[in-house]
Amino acid sequence: MRDRARRTRATAVVVVAALVGTTLLGALAVFGGGGSSVVDIPVQGPWTVLVAGDLRTVSVCAEDPMVVDAYVGADEPGAGGGLVLAVDADVADVERVVRCVAQGIDAERITVVTSPNEDPAA
Repeated sequence: MRDRARRTRATAVVVVAALVGTTLLGALAVFGGGGSSVVDIPVQGPWTVLVAGDLRTVSVCAEDPMVVDAYVGADEPGAGGGLVLAVDADVADVERVVRCVAQGIDAERITVVTSPNEDPAA
């Protein structure tokens, strides 16, 4: 009888551990635990992170050292805006800015586009 109770208890512990582990892995996947962002990033920059939402709610993201310009719509600031990254920014910089923005705005409302190159002679 004791052996059966011990096996039942051991099985229960394994099942609970598996459930907890699966739940933690799922949570990490949902909240971007170390993986890349769910927003598509063009292969080549320079990049601009466009936001269809109130960029002012994540204004701290504009303080990233690789963000050279931030703007919101003049007519309706809550309707959208963008964060322009430095010409020498790399994909890791773009991902960091996207993760920052995604903390306050749904990732489905974030788009990364290639910025037009500014002509320094102009």
